[in-house]
Amino acid sequence: QPAINRTSTRILELNLKMMIGGSKVSTGAVTIAAFLLRPCFSFQVPNALETGSRGRFGAATTFLSSSVTEEPSSEISLDSEAIQLKDDLITLAAATRRGFSASRSDREKAKQIINNLAKYSPSDEPAAAYYKEGENSNTIDRSTIAGKWTLIYTDAPDITSLEGGPFSTAKLGRIGQECDPPMIKNVIEWQRPDWASSLPFSGGDSSRVLQKVCVVGTSTKENPKLVDLKLAGFELSGINDSDDNAVEGSTSFFNGPAGFLESNPVKLQGPLTAPFGKFEILYLDDGMRITKTFQGFFAVNIREENVW
Repeated sequence: QPAINRTSTRILELNLKMMIGGSKVSTGAVTIAAFLLRPCFSFQVPNALETGSRGRFGAATTFLSSSVTEEPSSEISLDSEAIQLKDDLITLAAATRRGFSASRSDREKAKQIINNLAKYSPSDEPAAAYYKEGENSNTIDRSTIAGKWTLIYTDAPDITSLEGGPFSTAKLGRIGQECDPPMIKNVIEWQRPDWASSLPFSGGDSSRVLQKVCVVGTSTKENPKLVDLKLAGFELSGINDSDDNAVEGSTSFFNGPAGFLESNPVKLQGPLTAPFGKFEILYLDDGMRITKTFQGFFAVNIREENVW
């Protein structure tokens, strides 16, 4: 596992150097990319769940791209016990801030619920959307992992440790995922830290930088619940909502990192790829997905229908 992480990081660095050598990205954008790049290698990524938000099952509204359009083909009728287990899991996720503040007993309870819920998974081929070319699913009406997802719970330490202290250089915002076969993009939102709100050229209150780690996923009919991952690239983009701190018409750092990356997005995808692990789909219906990473950590995701 550590060897895979080091290899993946090295591949990103090499691709970055090749892209710089080809003059495809600006020096400023590369500086921001290097500053934000963090060694986060779990397949799923979370952040704080907000009660009363617009997403299904109370999940926070997604920030993912509208380019992913594939939706489940039909509604699935769930067992009453499965519905209750899902409700219990969602309640636990909210109480523990998606696992960020979970105690050992909380994690054990979540594990028990997940293992019980996995018995009721209505999908026989949950990874069919990522079958290798030439392989077709035997199921016509099925749920799919393709689409936009928001994570509501995880016990992966490389994720739960992303939340920094009050003086961090960036504030962790929402985190989610785009699954657009064969690509899977893990998306982390970074916001301006609270302590920097009075600083000039720091961007607006709702300005944000989106960091995407892009991987290629593949599955087979022999192992229809397993998805193998290979690192494909890295993306950075910004969304700078205008406010008093913004410099109108400026495409420089004067509008903060989000403003700069809005005008100078970074997309690094070189010729090199590297193993990025794998995950098993334990449960999948039209609205929820539960996976287990190759490290043995769980992640619970809710399908997001709203465009952010």
